[in-house]
Amino acid sequence: MKNWILVGALGLAQAGCVTEGKDFKSDVTWIKDGQTKNSDVKMVLGAPHSVGNSGGKETWTYGFYRYKLIGKSLQKELKFYWNPDGSVSSFSFNSSFPEDTGKSVNAQVPQQPAQKPQY
Repeated sequence: MKNWILVGALGLAQAGCVTEGKDFKSDVTWIKDGQTKNSDVKMVLGAPHSVGNSGGKETWTYGFYRYKLIGKSLQKELKFYWNPDGSVSSFSFNSSFPEDTGKSVNAQVPQQPAQKPQY
């Protein structure tokens, strides 16, 4: 009888967790604005989970979502915004997975030119 209860509990636990998308590494240091091409991204990550348009720029989203009936659901997304020549215009990475939260993901931060003070 105890074995059946254990099997039932494990079945409920499995039924309470659904994943969508394909998991991917959270390291984004290989992505360089203006240099990384869409062919490079497809070679590393495969086909995007979804595509779209933002302000006239084509977008690709890679997402991995772990939904739970009980407990905290988790997600991570890597979104690319493309230049007309197929190079990365910009990108964003967001994650709620514990291994990603609370640490720097080493994203490329564009350097702003120093501006002279105006008098």
